Amino acid sequence: MYLSDIKIEGFRLFKEKQILHLRKGLNVLVGENGCGKSTVIDAIRLLLNEDEYARNGILEEDFYSSVDKKEWVDNISIKGRFSDLSEDKKVEYITWLDKDYNAVLNIDIAKKQDRRHNYKRAVWGGEASNSVFEWEILNDIQCVYLPALRDAEKKLKASRGSRLARLLINLSQKTLEEKRKAGELMDIEQDVNNFNAELAKKPDIAKANELINESLEKALGTVFAQTTKIQFGDVTFERIVEALRIVFFPGKLPAEESVYRNLFENSLGYNNLIYLATILAEFEGLKENYSSPRILLIEELEAHLHPQIQIKVLKYLKEQAEKNDIQIIITTHSATIASATPIENIISFNMAKNGIKITSLSRCVKNKQVKQFINRWMDTTRSTLLFSKGNILVEGLAEAMLIPKLAEIYLGSLKMDNIPKSLEEAGISVINMSGIFFQYFMKLYDGYELIYPEKKDDESKDAYKERIDLFRKKAAFEENEYKKTDFLPILCVAITDSDPEENAPKKGTDVVGKNPQLFLKEQLKNMTNNCRIFSNLKTFEYDLALEKDNAKKMIEIILDELPTNGPVRDKLNGYLEAYKNNENIDQSEVASDILKQIDSKYLGKGLFAQLLLEKINMTNDFIVPDYIKAAVKFVLKVEEKDGK
Repeated sequence: MYLSDIKIEGFRLFKEKQILHLRKGLNVLVGENGCGKSTVIDAIRLLLNEDEYARNGILEEDFYSSVDKKEWVDNISIKGRFSDLSEDKKVEYITWLDKDYNAVLNIDIAKKQDRRHNYKRAVWGGEASNSVFEWEILNDIQCVYLPALRDAEKKLKASRGSRLARLLINLSQKTLEEKRKAGELMDIEQDVNNFNAELAKKPDIAKANELINESLEKALGTVFAQTTKIQFGDVTFERIVEALRIVFFPGKLPAEESVYRNLFENSLGYNNLIYLATILAEFEGLKENYSSPRILLIEELEAHLHPQIQIKVLKYLKEQAEKNDIQIIITTHSATIASATPIENIISFNMAKNGIKITSLSRCVKNKQVKQFINRWMDTTRSTLLFSKGNILVEGLAEAMLIPKLAEIYLGSLKMDNIPKSLEEAGISVINMSGIFFQYFMKLYDGYELIYPEKKDDESKDAYKERIDLFRKKAAFEENEYKKTDFLPILCVAITDSDPEENAPKKGTDVVGKNPQLFLKEQLKNMTNNCRIFSNLKTFEYDLALEKDNAKKMIEIILDELPTNGPVRDKLNGYLEAYKNNENIDQSEVASDILKQIDSKYLGKGLFAQLLLEKINMTNDFIVPDYIKAAVKFVLKVEEKDGK
């Protein structure tokens, strides 16, 4: 039994009904700030009556209102659905069941206050609000919340209601009840009593006890006097464990004589991990006693943790979720955590045109091979696409370094006040695909999945494979040839090379590229509004060099790096001299020679891109190729004043 979805309406950021689909085990909520991740966490806490960190009930600001305060709601509605109930659970939650035998829990809060100034709320199970509600089965659902700014040291120190005390009391609950019924002491209670008896015999303790009681008798007389006794703490089991505290040793397997340290001497990150460990220990220790849902809510798991530990802890949580049947829901801004999470466990929050959109990535990508590819290739760089306002996917390191600067030059040239001046300002990520693998990642955005035709009985494998290949490369599909999928509501473009057979194509000519993904250019135009592919004449560096002013800068860099004198240097100097004298030369030949030197062993595309970026930064002057302009215009929704 697990929380499979939650519907939220009128609560904080969510005016209209929002539905969040959850999985068994691990769920990781990602997205930019202000998209409602914490709102969802608090909605679950509200629904399940979790209040360890004192939410203080519902406040007026919890009811949705627009920024200008002209729009507001008078009702909050939260509905949770629990799926995968065992037969025993169906009986236990019978008053909560819907027609599909899922357990449904509802809470409705009206913007009307009672005499104690609390907002009126109604809680019910099932579809009918007039059904009898049993609080006991709700209270049996274990829900633990760790806030983003959690004070782990405070929660772990010796005090009433500490996490450690709760763990020990819960683990001993059955034995404690049996001992109380039999009128017997718990072993630890007997040990403390024995210790107090021995303590009272100590000369200093006995003398102090005697002096205190003598003073009381003298002050109050025999009628009003009281008798005191010095002892070690309270002697009930509950008070004893509340006096216990956790200490730590910085390392594994300390020696017998090792001195343990107090938590205030530990780092914030490690204290958070100790706190988390006590919660998981409680879940583990009580798994035989409870079969109700167990839900762990963690905001910003990455808080105070370096990247290696983030990945280690995430993997451990995933294992614990699967092993001990715990549903774990995490919010994060960490690209490290996002990259280590399978996409089927990721739920993305995005600001869309009509408000916030919540998207389970498993609903975007249906194809198993595509899922596997994304999971293998999603590193900390590529995972930034889950936190951006838009994405530009590029083939290699050179494009990843230079395109942000080229976009800045292009946007600055537009002289428009209503557009960002850089991709960074716009929240756009430029992501290196290390190849032409963008078609896999675009499945997160394009919103359609092909329905491949079945193999015919009399069709050979090769013939079927050829037919499928032709099918997937179609420019557009009929309604029965594809199905719609969910998608991330942001724009995504890919910038790629045409790679034609022609060695030195001239600017303005049509070429037939050998890039096997070029068929997607037309298909995406016809099938989605979210994705586009923009290609050049040949390669990135070649197209940059087709502009004379660009070529001059590029040649200067090559001459500085060229290790020898000879025909190559003479030829490149000849190009510069021709530019100086305004001579007409074949620019495609120049671009071809420049590309050849960039690809040589002494230089390489990565180093050249770095040197070119340094040169462009000094002058802020460079001619941006049209296909890069088109990509930037699309992802930023730029409309130039001249209508181009």
